[in-house]
Amino acid sequence: MKRSGAVKFPNSVQLFKFCQKVLMSQRGSTRVHDQDVGSILDFNPSDCSHWKRGEKNVRSVFSLAKLAEALQVETALVHDLSSGAVNLDEAYYEWQESNAYRATLQAAQACPPEEVREARRRVEAFVAQLHEQAEFATPPLYIPEVMRFFAFVTVQPCDMLDKLSRILRVKTGQYMIHFRKGELKAPTRMGMTKDLARIVFEGERGRFPELGTANPALVEFEETLFTASLLVPKAQLLAEMAKLDSRRNVVSELAALFWVPKSLIGFQLQDIVRSGERTAFKAVGRDADAQFEAAAS
Repeated sequence: MKRSGAVKFPNSVQLFKFCQKVLMSQRGSTRVHDQDVGSILDFNPSDCSHWKRGEKNVRSVFSLAKLAEALQVETALVHDLSSGAVNLDEAYYEWQESNAYRATLQAAQACPPEEVREARRRVEAFVAQLHEQAEFATPPLYIPEVMRFFAFVTVQPCDMLDKLSRILRVKTGQYMIHFRKGELKAPTRMGMTKDLARIVFEGERGRFPELGTANPALVEFEETLFTASLLVPKAQLLAEMAKLDSRRNVVSELAALFWVPKSLIGFQLQDIVRSGERTAFKAVGRDADAQFEAAAS
């Protein structure tokens, strides 16, 4: 007989689907059987079936740690998913972005350091100008405040299932960014900003001579810097960090404050270390130092 009524443990269903999607992506195949997921926790077919249907709650610290290790994902992300702090789409987006950051940084590291420094300087100066024009002083940054400076780009909500946002080229030099209709969440905001970055740095770079000539090896790095710097300016990030209670989850608190995915907060904190810019923000004080070390690690 077919069961009816609400699922007993909906977060566990989301966790199962997340594990399945990650395995599918890692294997480059759509053929991932239920037991491929269940075997990570040594579940027999019956337990695996119960987990998939939300009849078995998978929340123990040991189980979540084992899943994170097997899938090579951040433990915090698995915990957030199992507790309902993020949903399936948000968790999968976070995982994809973390992978994309690593690939982008590896590509940038293969370029001459002076070219990377110059690209960083140009992008951050460009973003600083946008912040000044938008009179941005307190997070979060609202996307319409920035979009109005790009008259050739419009945004529109749309029914989409496969993506959070996408670019449509309306005509030569004119673009529309569609974003998923409904509650505007952090991943969607970031997706829209990344789409804007693609338009500016790839499609319409000639409109902005201050960005210089494109280096194909650094374009994705520039777009990532643009997205991170626009939504999470480093000086504001560290200033807000200094105000937080160190006993709380600093990355989660900052992500909520700036209205961005936690992966973007992590990228910015790590980029401060990589770029050697931390000395420029020493005014945040001693208490922030310990928080910084913990959050950026």
